[in-house]
Amino acid sequence: MRILVLGVRGIPGVEGGAEKNAENLFPAMTDHYDVRMLCLRKFCDVESYHDIRINRVGTVRLFGTDKILYYIASMWYAIRWWPDIIHCQGLNAAILVWFYKLVARRVVVRYGSVDYLNAKWGPIGKLGFRFCEWQLRWADAVIAVTPSLRERLVKRGIGQRMVVIPNAVDETDEAIDERVLKRFDLVTGCFVLSVGRITWQKDFGTLLEAFQAARAAAPELGKLVIVGGDDGSGCLEQLQARAGSEIVFTGRLHRREVLALYATARLYVNSSRHEGFSNAILEAISYLRPLVVSNIVENRDLPLAAHQFFPVGDVQALRGRILAALAEPERFVPDRTRFMVWPQVVQATIDLYEALFDKTGAEFLPKVHTR
Repeated sequence: MRILVLGVRGIPGVEGGAEKNAENLFPAMTDHYDVRMLCLRKFCDVESYHDIRINRVGTVRLFGTDKILYYIASMWYAIRWWPDIIHCQGLNAAILVWFYKLVARRVVVRYGSVDYLNAKWGPIGKLGFRFCEWQLRWADAVIAVTPSLRERLVKRGIGQRMVVIPNAVDETDEAIDERVLKRFDLVTGCFVLSVGRITWQKDFGTLLEAFQAARAAAPELGKLVIVGGDDGSGCLEQLQARAGSEIVFTGRLHRREVLALYATARLYVNSSRHEGFSNAILEAISYLRPLVVSNIVENRDLPLAAHQFFPVGDVQALRGRILAALAEPERFVPDRTRFMVWPQVVQATIDLYEALFDKTGAEFLPKVHTR
């Protein structure tokens, strides 16, 4: 069976939830399927990865996106290869579902985030995402990464052929390279960590202010480390103008460096106003870090204790949670066994593919895969 994967900027080690999911999912499926992937040349410098054949496309930025050439190329490769399944890794990749239905036997879309709720997109971008979401009714199956995302589509009349397959926690590497700590003048257990691209939706402003207030009461918190690339919106410059020497912006880091920070942080905080099923949160859980997250709907899908949430955008509430986690860190460590691992995600996806070609396959939906 031939699988064409669309909507991935690149692998391996490329920042982003769709990319992290693809890197863990599809290499493990090459024993079962012939997998090809379309990526952006500026993010991907390999032509194959773990038996996945990778085709790379250049970029031209138009209408707020750098994927115009990518979408055109996706049509060419779909016609050229005639895949059994076209797997769209995100909502934006569903822009041409109507066309993919003409050239592939089945179309699967992974629904990881309600992108048009992101404030960074203008009217044209939001309209495009809504058009993508509307087309999900034509997909043969939609993978929602959280129950709340599935329910959202059900309310919008697109819920007949959906399955919930969450992202997973990782197996952790005990051999941690701590050179990144020296690079940013950090001390093990003396910094708070948050990971994500520097965008409005991550609300690092609330985190920065809450951390500064908490550190005034508890200097042993050390530093706040924010890992992620600048999206060019001006958010980074605004944050830097408010930050002192206790705030560290690392920019994009190699994956092994980020893992070293997860392993040595005192506390992990997610302050997002908008999120899918955050892989960064799951990575912190993988390393059994004390955890505090905003109470947005997608985060509330996580099996966490009530005291690990704070009201989104509430500086004083977040300050209180940070100080509470400092005083009783064991109360803020999630139960790792309540989350799926990647082999389970792989098997759930294979089961979905096989069901799509089984005459009785309609019986697999709706289903929620959990630990």
